[in-house]
Amino acid sequence: MTRQRTTLACEICRSRRTKCDGRRPTCSFCEGHGIQCTYQSAAPPVPSKNELEIYTIRERLDQICDLLSLRLASSFAMPPNAPGIKLPRFDDYPLDESIISRNWRVEFPFMTIQTPSMMCLVGLNPQLAAQMVALERTDLSMLTPPGDSPGFRIQYQDAISAFTAFYEKIYHCYPVLNPEFFSLYLEKIVGNVAASTDSFLVLVVAAIGSVVRCSSIAVALEKRPDAAYIATALSMLPNVHFEFSLSSVQCLLLLSIYYNCLAKPCQAHDYVLMASCKAQALFKCHLYANDNTATELLRRSFWSILVIETELGYHIDMPESNIWKFDDRILLPGIHGSWQPFRDDQRHLLDQTLLSTGITPNDMKAYFLADISMRRMIRRCTTSVIISQDRETYAPIVAAELAQQLDSWYHHLPLSLGFERPISNLAFPDASFEYAEPYQSSSLSSVRGLLKIRYYMCLTGIYWPAVYSVVYTDTASPATLADCSRFFQAYIGFVSNVALAIQSSPHCRWSIYARYISSRCL
Repeated sequence: MTRQRTTLACEICRSRRTKCDGRRPTCSFCEGHGIQCTYQSAAPPVPSKNELEIYTIRERLDQICDLLSLRLASSFAMPPNAPGIKLPRFDDYPLDESIISRNWRVEFPFMTIQTPSMMCLVGLNPQLAAQMVALERTDLSMLTPPGDSPGFRIQYQDAISAFTAFYEKIYHCYPVLNPEFFSLYLEKIVGNVAASTDSFLVLVVAAIGSVVRCSSIAVALEKRPDAAYIATALSMLPNVHFEFSLSSVQCLLLLSIYYNCLAKPCQAHDYVLMASCKAQALFKCHLYANDNTATELLRRSFWSILVIETELGYHIDMPESNIWKFDDRILLPGIHGSWQPFRDDQRHLLDQTLLSTGITPNDMKAYFLADISMRRMIRRCTTSVIISQDRETYAPIVAAELAQQLDSWYHHLPLSLGFERPISNLAFPDASFEYAEPYQSSSLSSVRGLLKIRYYMCLTGIYWPAVYSVVYTDTASPATLADCSRFFQAYIGFVSNVALAIQSSPHCRWSIYARYISSRCL
């Protein structure tokens, strides 16, 4: 049953559920905010089905509206179990604070933990991202590497098991090694691991594999199966820094992946920036212009660096290496030739207890290129917002274009990487679609799970400004309200799939957790 309202209030104050002074032709609130003021002259008609659905959406937004209200911002309570932390008021933040693109004039609530208004919305400290960075940068327990292991000798079977885990859980996301790498790996683990970039590369791969074999980060940090590998590798870090080569880029890139697996995004970002600078320098000086194999590996390393740097820099305000300046100048990796880090005749040497049916070489290439494609699509148009009358305004037409691009990306996925979506297409409710049948492979399940949550993350990012636009102004067109509904559908799709993705994707758990934190109460 619809609520009876006084005839004194104007239409705007009615929608805001606030007291109206009834002044005509323009009430005080509308005059102060430059809004056209209108009064209802007759009893409202019986609501239609569409109007009832819109009313339901508005009811779902009530709680968010209350949290976003600037009138209530100064009265936020201090978070529980956080003694001594002063929760800043929403209006304490300068309007020109850098957000994401670093050139926004005013803060628009992107769904990231580096956006203060977003953190106010979910009831967390608006400075959460900065505090997390400060903690990792200053806490000795986060910075101190494992102790040295005098007389360390690599155990053959443990090293083989670590390599298999690395290949199964990490390599399809960052295929940066050549098919002869496993031969080098075997040579090093049975011989003397002298200080060199090749030895560093082998040890870091073993360290990553040792971590991702564990059931969780907590178990890995408690047992530290990687301790001897990484301690020995870090003692060789000067060799990596001094050498100007493809191998040094691979070493820094894999060290970044190692810290990412341990949920240390700042340290991961430090090393991926170093890898980026070296990779860009190698391209600029054409060091491998006559070596097609090395050039191909350098390209794959470049795109892996771009993916990692983008992922890490999204939720916390990190310096950039300017790598996106070259995304249209560096060719995509070639799909011909093997991307596996071992030869086919060496597969039987891997730990068969950890080896699943495996992701096929073609699926590995398709996933890597699909991931790059999504990053580029999002980077080129980050949000459905336009500048109108010197303020950020939600643009349904931009959202529709972005959703159409995402829909096209989805339909270009190969059958083996496809995933099921809801019965109605989120972007176009009347459109039909296809999806792949479940494929029994742990590697493929992980890949599909990642693509699925990134798809929904992208959709929530497209439609979130519609939600904010409604709760901030309390007015919206039918198109904007329809996009609010699409946001909630996308959000449900994200949260219902995020747990599986966290379990099966050890290399990006931190960024998935951060995305979940930033949207946990909606």
